[in-house]
Amino acid sequence: MADEVVLDIGGREEPQTLMGKIRERYNDPEADKRHKVSAQRWVRYLMVFQTPTQLFMFHYYIIPCLFEDYDDWTRYYLKVFVTYLAIQGVVNYLCTVFYDTSISPSKDRPDLPGLTDWWNNPPDHFVSLHNQNGSVVLMESPDADESGFETKYCEICKIYQPPRTHHCKLCDACILKRDHHCYMVGNCIGFKNQRYFVVLTFYAMIIGLIGGYFQYKYLQIFYYPVSYAWTDFIPPVALYRWLFGRVDAMTLHICVMIIHVYLEFLFGFIGFIYFNSQMTIISKGKTMHELAKFIPIRNVNNINRNFRSVFGDFWALNFFFPMQALFRQRDDGKTWEGIKLDHNANLQEKTN
Repeated sequence: MADEVVLDIGGREEPQTLMGKIRERYNDPEADKRHKVSAQRWVRYLMVFQTPTQLFMFHYYIIPCLFEDYDDWTRYYLKVFVTYLAIQGVVNYLCTVFYDTSISPSKDRPDLPGLTDWWNNPPDHFVSLHNQNGSVVLMESPDADESGFETKYCEICKIYQPPRTHHCKLCDACILKRDHHCYMVGNCIGFKNQRYFVVLTFYAMIIGLIGGYFQYKYLQIFYYPVSYAWTDFIPPVALYRWLFGRVDAMTLHICVMIIHVYLEFLFGFIGFIYFNSQMTIISKGKTMHELAKFIPIRNVNNINRNFRSVFGDFWALNFFFPMQALFRQRDDGKTWEGIKLDHNANLQEKTN
């Protein structure tokens, strides 16, 4: 009889179930970060597709067809206005993306609040670190100030965080006056780019809602009477029928407009929500991160001072032209006049 081969299966791990794999994948922080980065990339692809194609549709189809009863000068000024809206959206989008609001590690000594004053104005006498019993006497921390904010040390970035600075896991950086991480632009909104983000949401609201309405009217007038069925207005179906020529009236610009209507109303609705929330939060001198984490911020500044802290002087002009070069922000992002950390602030707001 041939020698038998004995397989030792003791201690072998059981195969993982499908739900176990899904649960492990869901709880993996690195996989979650990759998914979020991938989502941000696709949103940017949509922005690259949406902006030039929408501008083209308005110049060559919507304005000439929907405003054909108006004179040439009116249609010309409408095209100029549409181009102006597109430029404003693109410029503020790029400023939001490329204005770096993070804090880079420095090889110099940490700039702790109060440390410079201690160095320039040393005390008359030095206190011994040990008392009579030999134990260490706790001295007042040099990062303590009247605002109540504490200077924290970030173990990841290896820097001391100024007040209202927080670390973002997706950006892998400490963000100065961090408001939130925006997946639409792919980075954090903070001290240096919040002014552009707010203006971007304003124009996203206008372009999205008004642009979506006019493209919807164009499709209703020029395509709906000759359409095959209501399913033509579903983007995947419209794309399929254009590619394979199932419907003669389904041309390329009609297919693109159908996709535009969904995207524009989506961007317009998101812009409406973010614009109103940002204006409300800025008027109170707080950030979205502080509200979400229930950080008790007490702001004694008036509304105009809070807006100038974000937009600079003559802050309303930011909604017409980027004004960073002319009117810079009042604060430096590290010290906050009129803003304190008060643990009784939330209680007082509820009682009022």
